[in-house]
Amino acid sequence: MRDNYNTNQRIILEKYLKNNEDKFISSNDILDFVKKEKYEIGLTTIYRFLNLLEKNNMVRIEIRNHTKYYQYISDKCNNHFHLKCKKCGKIIHLNCKEFEDVKVHILKEHKFQLDYNTIIYGICCNCYK
Repeated sequence: MRDNYNTNQRIILEKYLKNNEDKFISSNDILDFVKKEKYEIGLTTIYRFLNLLEKNNMVRIEIRNHTKYYQYISDKCNNHFHLKCKKCGKIIHLNCKEFEDVKVHILKEHKFQLDYNTIIYGICCNCYK
């Protein structure tokens, strides 16, 4: 399988991931979409494509209950951190200068480099109420 080969199947899968970039989705979520829309894309093709995206750092990975979940990383998400609600799964884009200062502090004081794939988990205001 060539990495730069764009098939109609890949185009459909990437469009689905881009349309759902605000959440983590599983391969089964994608398969359900494919079946609903009556596309002829098998689970093996889905896994191969997700593995390719993972290899090229185009998705964030989260593992829950032994299941891998994927979030598409768009160009607009390469320069900030994210907050994720542990209850509802909502993702908040953290465009915050103060957190950039925290990133510098962590590197300087703790010799640890955060990347923009870093997700901070907590509870959003809607779930906290």
